[in-house]
Amino acid sequence: MTLRDSFPTTSAAYPGLANWDAEFEWKGVAPMAVAGFFRDAIEQAQGADRQPFFDLAETIRGDLTAETRRIGDDEGAVWLDAMRFIISIPAIMTTVAMGAHGDCYNWLHWSASRTHNVNLRANQGDYRLPPYDGVATPMNAACLRNLTDWITAALMIARKFGGMDDWCDQIADYCIAHVLDEIVAGDVVRGVPAIVTIANWATNRGHKCAEPLVSSMAEIYGRPGIDDRSKATMAVLFTTAAAQWTRQTHQEWAKEALRDLRHVLVEHEVVQLLAVTIDDYEDWTAARVQILGEVRKLADEYRALETGPAAILALEARVAIIHPLIFSLTEIGTVADIMDLLWAWYGVDGMEQASADVLYIGSAHKNGVAYLWPGGRHLIEGDEGGESLEGLLAGLSTALNEYFRGPAGDRALLLDERMLGAPAHDKAPELTAAIARHYRFDELAPHLPERWRPRSVVVMPAHRDPVQATLSNILGWLAPMEASLAAPLQDRTTRCVSIWPGETQTTEAEVSFIRAVGLHAGWEVKVVEAPLDQRAFQAFYEDADADLVWVIGHGEQSPFRQSESGLVLADGTVLTSAEIAAYARPETGRRLLVLNICSATATQNRGGLARIGFGHELTTADQSVIGHLWPIDYYAALAFGCSLSLDLAGSSVAEALASTMARMQQPERLIRDFETVDATQEAISRLRSERAAEQISNLLSWGSPVLLT
Repeated sequence: MTLRDSFPTTSAAYPGLANWDAEFEWKGVAPMAVAGFFRDAIEQAQGADRQPFFDLAETIRGDLTAETRRIGDDEGAVWLDAMRFIISIPAIMTTVAMGAHGDCYNWLHWSASRTHNVNLRANQGDYRLPPYDGVATPMNAACLRNLTDWITAALMIARKFGGMDDWCDQIADYCIAHVLDEIVAGDVVRGVPAIVTIANWATNRGHKCAEPLVSSMAEIYGRPGIDDRSKATMAVLFTTAAAQWTRQTHQEWAKEALRDLRHVLVEHEVVQLLAVTIDDYEDWTAARVQILGEVRKLADEYRALETGPAAILALEARVAIIHPLIFSLTEIGTVADIMDLLWAWYGVDGMEQASADVLYIGSAHKNGVAYLWPGGRHLIEGDEGGESLEGLLAGLSTALNEYFRGPAGDRALLLDERMLGAPAHDKAPELTAAIARHYRFDELAPHLPERWRPRSVVVMPAHRDPVQATLSNILGWLAPMEASLAAPLQDRTTRCVSIWPGETQTTEAEVSFIRAVGLHAGWEVKVVEAPLDQRAFQAFYEDADADLVWVIGHGEQSPFRQSESGLVLADGTVLTSAEIAAYARPETGRRLLVLNICSATATQNRGGLARIGFGHELTTADQSVIGHLWPIDYYAALAFGCSLSLDLAGSSVAEALASTMARMQQPERLIRDFETVDATQEAISRLRSERAAEQISNLLSWGSPVLLT
């Protein structure tokens, strides 16, 4: 057998990478030599553009997956186990640093499993960590040299991303023993951060090892000879809930570290420690300028790690750094304080910060909900164990055929991979009840100032739930959801509408209805002609005359990868937000971009604002966006598009969307209103059916669109 036989795809894609015709077998020195060679090649592919790195790593992964299936449990299988582990490390460390937690999760599982399928959301299998029985000592030694890095990444992903609780429960003792052995052997540079990561996970998880591990670390902290850098790493851990097993409070640890260890504090540690020292509003006032400055400095450093939308991913992966500050300011501060903090973290240079005239929703504050507005605050205590928040996220998971993790950690959830991401309309009543039980908007209403209309609604952490729609139904007004934090320009008066007519079952009917509305409203309506390719879309998007830019078509959304989310063009390629954001936009006033495509405003939820999503990344001071939170039924898409165009002819954008949502809940009224435009429109005949009425009036249809500012 040759190397080419075992790596057919890699050899075809990279013919000059190796001597592919060399003899090869899965035993002896050959697997170790090839593993080392492949790992070096992957690492050398690293650069400012990470795509070549991932292309090579994923190509090799594909061949190894196929080879694992071919070999089965033969004697060569353990050598494959070792090679998978070794070549995974560069991708694991890169993805965890990028904040690409979904990809890191897949690399971690694939590195230790013969059966993990990276294309599935749910996997079950046996997991093996080194050393491997039957593998030569040198190759096992190579695996063990990388095990500490693997452990650090795995326990971090388990805490921040999830899907690994049971596995980490099983391997925790083994991981602790290995890392302690490494520390005793002198590797404190990697060992101390690894043991702190394990302790942090165990504390959050409530694992039995948390108390003895933290107590031991607190005792070691006070020993002579412990270097300051290691002490700082441990001190940051002690400012969390882990402080309960130490000699001091979390605030005492923070003050001690800032006093004695400031010279060795790195990256996020200064911000994290300063946040813990805030006990009351007087503390915040005294430290405000310093803290906001440190937050801004840190955010700029993270942005510099990546370019374009990936910079947002880098921030979101680390947003937990400001969670303690958010918590404190929710309790003792004002909505203006919170907005200043969010601007320090998310704000873009060159843009003006928007006003703090907002309704802030702390959607998981103490497992309940906190509402803040200028001059007011209303806190709703969470029930014991976070049951209402857990219920909300479980309800969303069931209704959207997705998985959203809650305060209880991982939970069993049966997902039909074929229907993944497709809304289950029959689950809408349960979702409605879960939203009401958690947010309790009816209790909020009496506390808000009379006739007050916020500039926007700010939700943190953001969930992919229909908050805007539900809030509008209960309070009687709709405010945009905050995405950019930038002061918006003046809305442009709609005179010219430009339509991108991507191919769907109802495109012609929607375009025809918008044209009819345009005749009544005095709009100029332009429709892009074929070919509907990327060049045509750029010209359409950059049209300086268009006040209303309307996209009909198909959308794609990946729960993990920005590069796989966006507008699907006629040839099947996905046009991403990174590509579109590079196009020029008119600089006079703020136009409206309507994305009547599936999942245009779906986001990756990481504990921060809703920022990582196709529509969110296109929302700027000069462009507001309306799009759907999840895949939308074609009846609902047609009803939404026609209704919104009708309402935009005579109302502000927010009022128009509120009116559209209300009309979709009353299908008979919707038909009557459409007939006032033109009773002969095809859209009317398409929407008269009983099935159409059922779909349109469902929460998962009328609650899907959202307005972003």
